[in-house]
Amino acid sequence: MKAFKFLLIFFFVTVGILGMVIGLNWTAFKVVFSDPETFSEGSEWIETTYSLAGLVEYIEANPQHVSLVSLNLTNPEESILYNEHEPRVMGALSNIFLLMEFERQRESGELNPDQLINKHDIDAFVVPSWYENAYRNAMRHVEAENNQIRLEDLLPLVSQHYSQAVSDWMFFFLGPENVNALVDSLGQGAVEPWIPGSGIQLAVTMRDDELSVREAIARLKELPINERAQYFYDSSLRFAQDETIRNEVRERTRPIRERLLADERAIHGLLSKAEPLRLTEIMAMIYQNEFLSTEASQRILSLFAWAYEDPVVRQHSSDYGALFDSRLSYLTGMDAGTSAYTGESFAQTLFFDNLPVAFYMHMSSNYMNQDLQRRLIYDPELRRISTLASQQQLTPNN
Repeated sequence: MKAFKFLLIFFFVTVGILGMVIGLNWTAFKVVFSDPETFSEGSEWIETTYSLAGLVEYIEANPQHVSLVSLNLTNPEESILYNEHEPRVMGALSNIFLLMEFERQRESGELNPDQLINKHDIDAFVVPSWYENAYRNAMRHVEAENNQIRLEDLLPLVSQHYSQAVSDWMFFFLGPENVNALVDSLGQGAVEPWIPGSGIQLAVTMRDDELSVREAIARLKELPINERAQYFYDSSLRFAQDETIRNEVRERTRPIRERLLADERAIHGLLSKAEPLRLTEIMAMIYQNEFLSTEASQRILSLFAWAYEDPVVRQHSSDYGALFDSRLSYLTGMDAGTSAYTGESFAQTLFFDNLPVAFYMHMSSNYMNQDLQRRLIYDPELRRISTLASQQQLTPNN
């Protein structure tokens, strides 16, 4: 009898705990089980990529998903170039152009970094069910007195805390023409125009009723890039400025739990792309104090310095700065630093692009891409095998 009571209590406790876990994560559970085929993609690689050596093998075997550029600024002949000209989705890496244009306008006197910005103007770029929590979390890092925020205090929200709404607002504040003139000048044809994420999400949400998400995306991709970008600009501005349109978007937006993973991945593929080599060269320009002035370059680098707070990074590097992004099936990183052992300096970009969903979940859960990127600055063995992988010489079957 006592054993039966114990088992009964154990059963109810177990069910209660399981119910609590599922209840608290119901959205995640529904997303997974509503699209199980997509969620299982890439699972065959998970067991072999719990080490960085295994991840390098994945990189070698899956060039369609990866680009790696590690420029050795001290000894250029020892740089690593892997799919360096393949256009890749930048995600938050495109925010580097917002930071650069901010500095250009600061130095020219076109903006006042102490200007007060009304938070409600930024709120207008928050699209329902799209990164709302990220926006709220980001806003906790700034002081808003009477909903007024100092302009320069917004910069860490696009360089570290990655708020899409703040990035989109800043794009329009700085001026699309100004930002894209900078992109054109520095990109040299290898970087697409800056695109607000809210514009993409709104265009897909407000698509014609007879079109599926992926059909709408396919039609958008048929447009020339400049025409497509302008369409996204117009969509984003209409949403931010027109309350009627915002209400219509709220009514038509499907909650996360009802959206398919494959659709989310396809939407992210509409973000601006860049050739990794050119983007890395732009990062190197800033790291070597060659953008506008030493002061302007250093102010930009200071916004990446949060990454140097990691004790492991401080142990092995004499300085380090980074910009990272993670969104379904896309992991991107841009960094620069100097090895504490060799004194060699590096500028790098690493793109995991359109990953199978299961493999993306595995990687994003432990930030393996960030660890790999940091270690390439100071770990000679990792650089050796990464160089071999970039040359398809690491494993016999490649």
